[in-house]
Amino acid sequence: MKLQLLLLFLCSIGFCHAQEIEFDLYFDLGKFELSSKHEKKIDEKLANLDSTITYNFIIKGYTDFVDTENFNLELSQNRATSVFEYLKKQYEVLINSIEKEAKGELPTETTKQNERIGVKKHRKVSITISKNDHKPKLVKRKENIYVIPVKELRIGSSYALGKINFKTGRVTLVKSSIKELEKLVRFLRKNREIHIEVQGHVCCGGDDDSDALNSATGTVTLSVDRARFIYNYLINRGISEDRLSYKGYAFKAPLHFPEKSRHDRSANRRVEIKITKN
Repeated sequence: MKLQLLLLFLCSIGFCHAQEIEFDLYFDLGKFELSSKHEKKIDEKLANLDSTITYNFIIKGYTDFVDTENFNLELSQNRATSVFEYLKKQYEVLINSIEKEAKGELPTETTKQNERIGVKKHRKVSITISKNDHKPKLVKRKENIYVIPVKELRIGSSYALGKINFKTGRVTLVKSSIKELEKLVRFLRKNREIHIEVQGHVCCGGDDDSDALNSATGTVTLSVDRARFIYNYLINRGISEDRLSYKGYAFKAPLHFPEKSRHDRSANRRVEIKITKN
């Protein structure tokens, strides 16, 4: 009984479900590029994050005292930037906010022994990751996929389409949206090397990032259902299933929050396309 109470107590103060992840990456003298070992450590630390929510990332770059103060400040900035860019590229969907800071040199009492080689444990980037507490991630409006040269479309990036509207709370297209979907069909037929993820977003969220109600099924899966509808539409129009995937993003990435007008709600209620192969 005492053991059970102890375990409950430990859970209550955060040992069972840590609210933050903290770890360091260490660099060689004068270096700032990420190695495969660095990337592996980041991937291992982030492997168990919940993909249905977002997180706040804080990145701080440091150096030891070797070289000038200005050089070290720039080096610490470059180290933080290397981590920042890797996280943005590989884990964008998990990021609510991401901050980076150049801290420069960590204070050290120099000795004859370390004047030349510095202090290895000070050549680092410290990373802190905390849950977003269900506040939605505000994003910028995406570029339209049809106005960008195909060769410039970036793998992992999302793009806007023309307006695709569904009837309120349902997976039923407004007739005017068929024209936009047929435009996407023609684009994919013309550019057969491109693979995409169909991304569904909903409006009208509050302080959380939950999905909306599908009034036809009674399930809170509207963004997923709409993305799946378009996925199936493309397959039925002859686009290979091997080139397609779909995902519902619920209210996790609104363009506007809080929503103050019908325009804000309409803008948030959208379909986007992510390039997965080009």
